[in-house]
Amino acid sequence: MENPLIEAPVPPVPQDVEPGGVRWLRANVARFSRPEDHARRREFVLAELAPMSSLREKAFALTRELRDEPVERISWTVPVAVLAAELGLPDVSREIATVSAAYHPHTEIGPEAEEAMRRLIETCGGDVDERTAARIGLLVQACDATAKLLGKALESHRRGEDPADLLDRILREDPPVRITRRWVNGAAVEVDLRGRPFGAGPKECPGEAHARRVAEGILDALLC
Repeated sequence: MENPLIEAPVPPVPQDVEPGGVRWLRANVARFSRPEDHARRREFVLAELAPMSSLREKAFALTRELRDEPVERISWTVPVAVLAAELGLPDVSREIATVSAAYHPHTEIGPEAEEAMRRLIETCGGDVDERTAARIGLLVQACDATAKLLGKALESHRRGEDPADLLDRILREDPPVRITRRWVNGAAVEVDLRGRPFGAGPKECPGEAHARRVAEGILDALLC
């Protein structure tokens, strides 16, 4: 049964922060936004995603190029590199992976993450604004979740199973993100994502179709 709390607001994050760091990213992405800011910031993400095409084919081609690399590295490098290219950016997968480890409000922020943020902002053109936050946030959210999804898929792949069917099964039976946090009666509570691995309502992930196509392309290359 789906948990109705999934549509509750996310826990608030500090807004009075120094521009340009990881805390600034948290304060300016749609993921952690207050209701009054969320729709506007989500539109930036949707605008970046809209022109993206042939993601499955591009992910397949890049994975074939990296076939000799460890699967663990492919699983986070390829999603970020493919989406970054669609955004007109170079491969920033290492910087994104570093920021990803400090992205969530309950995680620690080290100097490596702050330096990676500085480089990412410069790569995005240097503007410390909501569009830059949307672009970096899009890549960060593609990094960790897609890598976990691919890891689970490769572990449980059945001979002859189509990548799309494999992903459907993993998302149904063992999604990579099992818990999210919501703000209920003035406190942060954990919410089970079973049945809705990409969220629901206003906070539903806008990149579900894109993530699936990238993951399918990687699996095509690794399992063929």
